[in-house]
Amino acid sequence: QPGNTLSTKPKMNSTTAAARAAAPLLGRLVRQSAGSTAALLPAVTSSSLSADAAAAANQQQQQRSLATGAKGARGHGWYKKYRENRGGRHLQGRWHDRDVDKLNAINDRAFALNDSSKSSKTYLDLSVGGAEPGRIVIELASAALPVTCENFVKLCSDGGVVDASDRTAENWGYKGTNVHKIEKAVGICMGDVLGQNGNGGRCHPSLWTPQSNHPHAGAYTIADEAHVISHTGPGIVTMLSTGVHENDSRFMITTSNAPQLDGRFVAFGRVTEGLDIIEDTVANVFTKRGRPTVDIEVVGCGLL
Repeated sequence: QPGNTLSTKPKMNSTTAAARAAAPLLGRLVRQSAGSTAALLPAVTSSSLSADAAAAANQQQQQRSLATGAKGARGHGWYKKYRENRGGRHLQGRWHDRDVDKLNAINDRAFALNDSSKSSKTYLDLSVGGAEPGRIVIELASAALPVTCENFVKLCSDGGVVDASDRTAENWGYKGTNVHKIEKAVGICMGDVLGQNGNGGRCHPSLWTPQSNHPHAGAYTIADEAHVISHTGPGIVTMLSTGVHENDSRFMITTSNAPQLDGRFVAFGRVTEGLDIIEDTVANVFTKRGRPTVDIEVVGCGLL
């Protein structure tokens, strides 16, 4: 305003004015030098490296200049898929984008191969905390997986729990074993005929000899027969192996769709009756690091 002796605009000395005047010129010089360097780089690279190396170097330079390289956490877009309800980080891709209906149809065809004149069903009577036992009926894919199913049937029909240190034991089975682990989002683990803590198991002695043992596999184990049944939902009965071709007596009954088990464990049966017992056990039994705090015992088992 006229008459105002105080000015908010700082005074510009001669040095500041000269720097501002020279700024556009310096900017042009920097851009020209950068352009000349970029123009010379392909020629120098091509002369000193092979054509493939030069192309890779040029592509890397372009990515850096366009800021298209990976920055921050690398997840290949897993979080976006998770927000789209396409599964968690470990259940995406080929695991989540699979046709469950088609896999269920394949499972039905495997069970349909059974001979109708022979029984293909077994039962387990589970008692939770000493309460009245409930019966679980399991249908086996005996025609598609004869050795695995025979091992399960014989363990249901013969013997009981034996001491792991007893070298003279000749027979053992599922009667008296317990559920040693519960993974609520995957399944319940059982079938340890030795220590009952999940660290030991043996296949039926009639199915194993030192000559039939798979190389590098432990004693009293049977090989992976086939992965023809998929873990498409609750009630799938599958072997719990400690490694490739190391199936013994331990098994799992799934409580949900478990695609991460396909190709790793050999599924051989499915629950046809008593699935509610499994669901009630998982829902009502408190676990500590997967270990149930009450005894869940197989008080009876056999072939139907």
